[in-house]
Amino acid sequence: MTMRTSVESILNRLSEAVKGTEKDFYSDDELVRFAEFYLDKWDENTSEDVIAESLVDFFWNDEPCRRCSYCGKLMRVGYCVRGGDYYFCSDECLHTKFTPEEWNREYESDNESYYTEWI
Repeated sequence: MTMRTSVESILNRLSEAVKGTEKDFYSDDELVRFAEFYLDKWDENTSEDVIAESLVDFFWNDEPCRRCSYCGKLMRVGYCVRGGDYYFCSDECLHTKFTPEEWNREYESDNESYYTEWI
């Protein structure tokens, strides 16, 4: 038998997954609304990554952000690679996957790889 989850548990796992950056983008009320939406869908075994990706989807139409594929932080400015295969919040995170030379080739050859702002 799996235990149902709580708003507090969802928000704690979210915060862990996104390194606390959820507070930079969403109010406490918005975060509670998000967690309450999933209360009857998730249990204590729901992973941090599922919760974090669900947050991005939940707010996409109103207050979009993406999640860095390397460090997990939320972002509204950063790199989109291959139309969304990867997202990176900084040069440091980008260069864990691509050297500067590789990124230049990727950027020049794929119009779905770029630096942008999501708002």
